Order: sequence, then C-alpha cells, then structure tokens
Amino acid sequence: MINDTTRGRHRAPGRHNPLSELKLLARESAQPALKAGALVAATGGLVAGFAHPASASSLNPAAAKAAGANAPAAVGPATAAAPTASTALSKIGFAPAAQQAAAQRVAQPKPQVIEDVQVKAQRAAAKAAAAKAAADKAAAERQAAAQRASRDLTRRTLTSSTSTAKSSSNTSTPSASSGMRSSSNWATAGQCTWGALNKWYQSEGYYPGGWTGNAMAWASGARSAGYTVSSTPRTRSIIVMQPGVAGSSSVGHVGWVTAVNGSKVTIIEMNATAGPYNYDTRTVTLSGGMSFIYAP
Repeated sequence: MINDTTRGRHRAPGRHNPLSELKLLARESAQPALKAGALVAATGGLVAGFAHPASASSLNPAAAKAAGANAPAAVGPATAAAPTASTALSKIGFAPAAQQAAAQRVAQPKPQVIEDVQVKAQRAAAKAAAAKAAADKAAAERQAAAQRASRDLTRRTLTSSTSTAKSSSNTSTPSASSGMRSSSNWATAGQCTWGALNKWYQSEGYYPGGWTGNAMAWASGARSAGYTVSSTPRTRSIIVMQPGVAGSSSVGHVGWVTAVNGSKVTIIEMNATAGPYNYDTRTVTLSGGMSFIYAP
C-alpha cells in the first residue's frame, strides 16, 4: 500500500493528519516573522518577539510560555532621547518656559555703542554757538548799561558844572521844548553834523530829527521840528554857526556846547581842526551869527 502525503486540499479521505499540518505551517511561517522583526529592530522600532523560534517542535504551550517569560520585551538598539522637535512658534522666537530659563542663564553680550562723529561735531558746534550767543548778549547788556551810566554822568556834569556860570547877558535861559525824534544818526558820517548829533545822543539817549540840510540851516530846521532855538548859549545844546563865523566853512558849522562862561562858549566838534571823524575841543567867543538848539 502506498502512503500518499501530497500537500494540498485534495487528499484522499482518511489520510489527513492535523498535527503534521500544523507543524508544517509553523516551520514555513517562522522565517518570515523573524526577518520582519529584525528589519523593524534595525530601523529603531519596537517589536514584540518570541525568544524561541516558531517551529513544528515548539508548539508545546508550556514551553512557549516559559520561553516568553525569559524573552526581552523589546528588540532593537537603545536610543538616546530625541531632541525637542522644532515647531512653527520656535522659528519665530517663541520658546517654552524651560528653554527661556536656559536662555536667561546664558550671559548676554553687552551692546557696543558706536559713536557718530558727525553728530558729535554738530552738537559741539551748537553748544559753542549757544555759548557765544549768551556771551554776546551779556556783552551787549553791559555796553548798554555803560552807555546809560555815561549819559547820566554827562548830564549831571553838564548841569552842575561851575563852568556854566552865566554872564549878564545870560541871566535868563528860555525853557526848552521837546521836538521830533529820529531812530538813527541821519547826518553824513565824519562831518560836524554827524558829530553834533552823536553828542546829543550820548547826553539825552535819542537823536533829534525832523529837519535836514547843511549846518547853516539847522537853526530854522530845528525850530520847525518843535525844538527851542535861542541866541543865548546854554550847556546841553547844539551851537549853530553861520558861514565864516569862528572859522566856519561856506556851509556853516555845528558843535555840542559843554560849558558857558560869560561870553566864552566851550564846544566839542567834529571835522574842525582835527579833521573828519575826529573830535576836538575849543572855546569860541559869543558873537552874531551864532544860535543854540536846546535839548529839553
């Protein structure tokens, strides 16, 4: 009799052995399972495996249980902790509390200050300009104060000087009226007219105005502008001399009276014996052709 053990579903009745069939299936399925486990372990995954390879002779439940008890729970190399995954928030500067604490412990570099030379120079120039402006202002104030003090001293000196003793023809002096004023010295610089107006300003603090012309026309011009004009000499007045009087030129001559002693009149004048732009002092004798413009 022939024992037919051909594999497959089509076998003769009564010749099927279930135990042999199970052993055969175990042997053929063991190799692919082990290969798959090794592949997964090599790639770092965790695979549950059996210590004892599956085979037809190891299908004893007790032996399988004992083998499973001694087998490791995981197959594959030990791996280090994976680094913290980068997220969209970390890319824009957000960090978890732990990362922030670690970053704060790291010493931050001190900022480096770069000096702007141009800005420094501009600031220094502005500071120097401000200091110069303050100094100029203080100097101008000191000069103005000195001029006021000089005018006050000149006025006191002229009004209280003993040289103002009057002669018999000068026993009464008319009261002076105030006329028009000018904001500047309107005469020609360097001439006797400019010098007389400058002395008036130094004494009174303003320039008289309201008339123009050569020196010989000043008496009538000042009278028209509201000032008192007299033939009696007086300090704090402008003397007007007609052409040829006391050496006057063809257009006349003017000066500032500083003292009167009888018929002797002391004046300070520009563009006379000292020439243009220069003052000199002389005493003239009162005579016809002389008139005086009084300061109020």
